[in-house]
Amino acid sequence: MDLPNSITKEKRSEPRREKLRNYRIEIKFVGKPIYQFRVINVTTNGAGLLIKDDSAFLKMIEVGQIVEANFISPEGVAPSGIYKAEIKHITKLDKQEHRGHQLVGLSILKKVDN
Repeated sequence: MDLPNSITKEKRSEPRREKLRNYRIEIKFVGKPIYQFRVINVTTNGAGLLIKDDSAFLKMIEVGQIVEANFISPEGVAPSGIYKAEIKHITKLDKQEHRGHQLVGLSILKKVDN
């Protein structure tokens, strides 16, 4: 079965960086602990977070939700700092190396002034 181009075509306007060392994101909700996640890919417009299936965090989020995310980049890779970001997708991962995890895609909306 052939899939339409709109389904299989890459939607990103720029390539993702995937070989990241210690790049992470912290997200905090009022009255909850700080959640820290490994970033598995990033562009200047967003990031993909690797989150365990049983994380309580997954019960607190939904697609379209706006969160404040602290992008922590030890190597100085942009983006770095605090941003408003939208949760674009929550995708179950089936590849052996990421089995038991979900990929949460964030789209950066704007930098938060400190």
